[in-house]
Amino acid sequence: MATEQQMKSLLKSQQAELDGVLLYKKLAEMISDKKTKEVMLEIAADEGKHAAILKSYTNEVLTPKGTNASIIGIMYKVIGAKRLFKIMAGGETQGAKSYENLVGDFPKLQELIDDELKHARLLSEQTTA
Repeated sequence: MATEQQMKSLLKSQQAELDGVLLYKKLAEMISDKKTKEVMLEIAADEGKHAAILKSYTNEVLTPKGTNASIIGIMYKVIGAKRLFKIMAGGETQGAKSYENLVGDFPKLQELIDDELKHARLLSEQTTA
């Protein structure tokens, strides 16, 4: 059973993962490079899987919000793909770290940690958009 603080953290993460699906799909729509587009869609699919794993712990049905996707679209246009992907890679690394204190009580979160680190690597490797 999750503590109140753990539940808050799980719900916040679940919302972030749901929002991430929209964010990465938005980027995929904006990107012309086929390989980079495929990477964004792969990450979007993983984010959806993460939201489902978190839902298995929270038992809450949340709705994705498009705010971050809109902001990321603007950032993509303003600062460019390379800088944006670097920022996002840092965010994915932070995401992995945010699960570390929960994985002992919620073992399925190890998969999220592994995926978030993979996402950071994939984002860092993108050179064209």
